[in-house]
Amino acid sequence: MDNRPDIFDRSVLSNQIANLIFDILQGQGIEKSDIFKKLDFGDEKISDGEALLTFHEMFALIDVALRLSPIPWLGLKVGDAETVGTWGALGYAIMSSATEKEAAQIGPKYYQAAPSLMHSESRIEDGRQRIQMDPIYPADRLIPFCVEENIVGIWRVSSEYLAEPLRPLEIHLSYPKPVYARRYDEYFDCPVHYEQPGNILWTRAPTDQPLRTSDPASAKICLQLAEQMVKRYRGEDDFILTIRRELLRNPGEMPDMEEIASMLAMSSRTLRRKLDELDTSFRRVQDDVRKNLALDYLQNTGMNIDQIAVRLGYSETTNFRRAFKQWTGKAPSLFRV
Repeated sequence: MDNRPDIFDRSVLSNQIANLIFDILQGQGIEKSDIFKKLDFGDEKISDGEALLTFHEMFALIDVALRLSPIPWLGLKVGDAETVGTWGALGYAIMSSATEKEAAQIGPKYYQAAPSLMHSESRIEDGRQRIQMDPIYPADRLIPFCVEENIVGIWRVSSEYLAEPLRPLEIHLSYPKPVYARRYDEYFDCPVHYEQPGNILWTRAPTDQPLRTSDPASAKICLQLAEQMVKRYRGEDDFILTIRRELLRNPGEMPDMEEIASMLAMSSRTLRRKLDELDTSFRRVQDDVRKNLALDYLQNTGMNIDQIAVRLGYSETTNFRRAFKQWTGKAPSLFRV
C-alpha cells in the first residue's frame, strides 16, 4: 500500500507568485494579517526567499485572495506583475538563450525547475505556436485565475527578452464567459472562445531571431542550476502527475484506466506495472483526484450529491457516498459549508 503523503502536500512551489499576490492584495488595502488568518501557514513561507509552498498551500492562498480581493480578475493582475525573476533560474536560462527557438525549447525541457500552477505543452500548428494549459490541482473554480496568470505571464516575461513579445493571437477557454470578460478584451485584444474542450493559447511561432538578452556564459550557468532543480523534483511524482493531469483534463469526464493508458500511448498492463513500481495503483491515484474534486464541489458549488456523483464518474450515488466515507470517514453532506 502507498503510505506516502499526498503529492500536493510536498513543498515544491517557489513563493514568487505568492509574494505577488500578497503585494497586490496589500495594494488594495487588505492587511497581510487578515490574509494569514484564513491560511494554515505563516509569514515564514512568504518572507523567506528560499521557502517553498505545497500545492495545497498555494491554491488555498489563491482561493483566499479571490475571496478577499475587490476584483475577480486577479489572475490578470498577477500575470501582469511577473518578470523573468519570477520564473527563477529557468527564466534566466530562457532569457540568456541564443535564439527564440532555443528559448522555446528550454521551457518544456526544464519545466520542473520552476513548477507552475498549470502544466503547459507547446507545438507549432499551422504556422503558429499552440500552448495547451492543463490543470494540475483539482479545483475547477481556480482554473480562470491559473489560465489568466499563465497567459499574461508568458506575454509579460517574454517582453523582457524578445523584440516582439508573445502576444496572444487566439485563446480557447474551458470555462464559461466570466462577468469581467471585457478585461480579457483589454488585456488580450484577440478572439477569445469560451466553453471549449481545453485551455489553449496561440501565439506567433518562435523564429531564429537572436535574443537581445542572449548571454552564452549566463545561459550555461542557469541551465546547470535548472538541471539541478529538475533532478530535485524528477522521479515518481512526474509520472503520477501526468496521470492526474489527464484525469483533470476534461472536467465532468472521469477516464478509466484503459482510457488513460491510451492517452499515454501505452497498454493498461504497462500502466499498471509502472504504477506498481511506484508502490501505488491507478485506483489510488484516481480516488485521490476524485476525493479532492468532491471536496471542492461540496464546499464551493451548489451541485447536489447526485450531480457530484455523476460528475466524478459514478453510475450510482450510493457508490459515491460509500467511497467518500472511506476517504474521509464522514458522509458528503457533512462537508457542506
